[in-house]
Amino acid sequence: MRKAGLLRFGFSIFGQRCHYRPHSSVMTAQPPLSPDDSSQSAPEIALTHDDAAAGASIKNDAATPDAPAASKPKRRKYTRSAAKRPAPGSPQNGSTSPLPSPAQNEMSGKDAVLDLDPAFEYAGPTAHLTITEIAELAAVSTKTISRYLNNSPLLSPAMRARVEAVIAETGFVPNAQARALALKRNFLLALVHEGTDRGIVEAVGAGMLAAIRNSELALVLQPLDAGSGGRAAALHTFLARHRPSGIVLLPPLSEDDTVAATCQRAGVACVRLGQLRDGDGLCSNDRVAMAGLVSWLVGMGHRRIGLVGGPESSLLAQQRELGYLDAMADHGLDRGPALIEAGDNSFESGIAAGHLLLEISPRPSAIIACNDAMAAGLLHAAGEYRLSVPDDLSVVGFDDTPIAAMTWPALTTMHVPWRAMGIEAVAGLLAQVDPARAPTNDRAFEVRLVERGSVRPLIAAAQPLPVPAQRPTDPSPLG
Repeated sequence: MRKAGLLRFGFSIFGQRCHYRPHSSVMTAQPPLSPDDSSQSAPEIALTHDDAAAGASIKNDAATPDAPAASKPKRRKYTRSAAKRPAPGSPQNGSTSPLPSPAQNEMSGKDAVLDLDPAFEYAGPTAHLTITEIAELAAVSTKTISRYLNNSPLLSPAMRARVEAVIAETGFVPNAQARALALKRNFLLALVHEGTDRGIVEAVGAGMLAAIRNSELALVLQPLDAGSGGRAAALHTFLARHRPSGIVLLPPLSEDDTVAATCQRAGVACVRLGQLRDGDGLCSNDRVAMAGLVSWLVGMGHRRIGLVGGPESSLLAQQRELGYLDAMADHGLDRGPALIEAGDNSFESGIAAGHLLLEISPRPSAIIACNDAMAAGLLHAAGEYRLSVPDDLSVVGFDDTPIAAMTWPALTTMHVPWRAMGIEAVAGLLAQVDPARAPTNDRAFEVRLVERGSVRPLIAAAQPLPVPAQRPTDPSPLG
């Protein structure tokens, strides 16, 4: 019960007349005036009175004015009223004022008792109300409030409007910590990544934020440090400390079965993004997309095409490199190891790979990087060799992350719908947490070419991006 800041009373203590100031835990005490100095104002003495905030009824044994200074005052006794608190704005004892007048509060004498109405504990829209109090104000059950907070389809529009009106008037915000204790889970979704490709983290995170907007869920970005004990141990520690409702794993973490098994053992919903070895997961068909990109460059007159690959252990990087090899073989072009350099998805590795590829003779007329950060590194390396892009060298990225539009020239790249995957991932998590929701079917996401300014055709008319023939070992075609 919140009494502090809403009580006003006066009583006698130690032979002095005291007033309790509302919204404060400090009283001012004035010594009694003698007949000779009744015209003079007595100095105020500040006394702390923390106990006043805890009681609704107060008994006070006042000391007599001539009591010796060394005598101890009797201990005041506090009782709590169990009366029901009326609704906000209701009159108090027939009065339109929620607080009694100072004259009604002044009391003196031995064993004086002050009974305070519980209505004084209402503190307006800034009070920390509970769902039980919101239910009383809306004249509905707490189950109805719970359905509203959980966005249940069982709640009728009329009942939803009634609850919304009360919440808007009171400024009620549900206590996520209290609900987490009741449901034994936090309202947190975690995007767990390895930190090697910030562009993908940003795109997927934007999609997840769009999916949980106007809900009670919050998003946590968690880089997984495998330096002490491995990835699975690091994830186990994170889950034990924060107990999120769901986890979204980005590649290459999503490709690690031990990491996914850690979520399963902890009873945490998990969605894995990217191509997996068993064919599950939310992913695009990167092998087919890369083959189509190479064929498009061939159609623009390029015959010597280099590749900056991703980490060799990454299944995603392997799929993109396989797509490059497929298309180069289909067109009968050189696909020797000298045209392929490995990177680690970083800008710096793109620069290093660019230095090696630009030393080849004859030099490639176009270079594809398996992500946009490494493609930006290629632009930097070309500048160091005094090569103009795209006049002397064409550069193409992959993923269409924000950096692709920030370089000069802006990068031509393959748009992978990472944001859409983030939205779909949240739907998949919610389907696992709440069985009443429709499950999400794993599907491939369409990849498309985004032409900007980093590619120059070597022939007069460029052919449209062809669709390569489907290979038996490829995942299902784009749809």
